[in-house]
Amino acid sequence: PHSRSHGRGPMTTLNINDLDKKSRAEVQTFIEEQQANQQVTAILSKITELCWDKCVPKPGKDLTAAESQCIANCSERFLDTSMFVAARIQGKMKPKK
Repeated sequence: PHSRSHGRGPMTTLNINDLDKKSRAEVQTFIEEQQANQQVTAILSKITELCWDKCVPKPGKDLTAAESQCIANCSERFLDTSMFVAARIQGKMKPKK
């Protein structure tokens, strides 16, 4: 019995320090974009969970007008609060002159 290669060599690990400066910057940008996307997804999941639980006590075939309005208000408050907290944290992290 012999093994087939399928034209692929052994897996190698990429060391970011082996890349040139431009490639390292591109990899760093990609990683930051992926992290930002994950954060947005996590926030949307949290908003959905919190506002659904708060506004839709008994799910039916359709949302009522009151449930829709509650979800909209809840989502806006969550985003406003999150942005406020992020701005406060950023403000505290800035070096004092």
